[in-house]
Amino acid sequence: MSQRTVVLDTGKIEKIIALGEFDRDIEIKAESTLLVLDCQRYRIKNVKSIIFDIHKGICLSNYETRKLVNRFVEQNAVTFAFTRVFMQYRELTGALPYVYGEVLMIPLSGATQHSTNWFFLNNVSSHIFSSEGDKIILNCEKVFNVAVKIIVETKRSFCKHVIEIAYSLYEFQHQLSMKIAADHYPESPQAAAFYAIDGHHMISDEFLNFIDFYHRQFIKDLLRSQGFTNPSEQLINEVYTDVARRLNRLT
Repeated sequence: MSQRTVVLDTGKIEKIIALGEFDRDIEIKAESTLLVLDCQRYRIKNVKSIIFDIHKGICLSNYETRKLVNRFVEQNAVTFAFTRVFMQYRELTGALPYVYGEVLMIPLSGATQHSTNWFFLNNVSSHIFSSEGDKIILNCEKVFNVAVKIIVETKRSFCKHVIEIAYSLYEFQHQLSMKIAADHYPESPQAAAFYAIDGHHMISDEFLNFIDFYHRQFIKDLLRSQGFTNPSEQLINEVYTDVARRLNRLT
């Protein structure tokens, strides 16, 4: 006997809301959130967002998705700043995904500084793009032990591009983790594996280049906060060199 599949089309918002329940304490969970849906354009009283969760089902919230996402990110060590600098380093353009560890959170529109829809690539079983219009179909196999398909509006080309960025960041983070682990535990099997992989020091060089770039971007933003609207590269280099020299004297 084949398993029944429930189809949830977020374009039919009234039907989705009828299936949900309010949850004043709802939070995004790295291991169980499937989709965070922005509902503000519908102007429905007390419903600003809907969270689809593996364990809780459909949760209605009066919080904006931007607030829910920021609260989730602030609890983690990696912030959006890391992603932003990484994209600048790799000369990537487009909306910011959020990647940390096994979490890959993908925005479904470009306005990430405002509230928008996000789905967790790491929690859905798979995803495909609909042949009818600009929509993505999220296949979720274990929602209350029922297979669920969630249909959400997005532009195929945009979404694919953001997913590519997320995978690139995911791979880079794991390389950095391997480098850090090898440096701190040089006698471990993981370190031996890293040194074997990084025989030509390509990962190590990339790591050092990125850290240098990250520090320079930090100094650039710091100067902007002090009133330098567009600090020159010469000024950034002077400050960077001075800070590095001072730190080196302390070690």
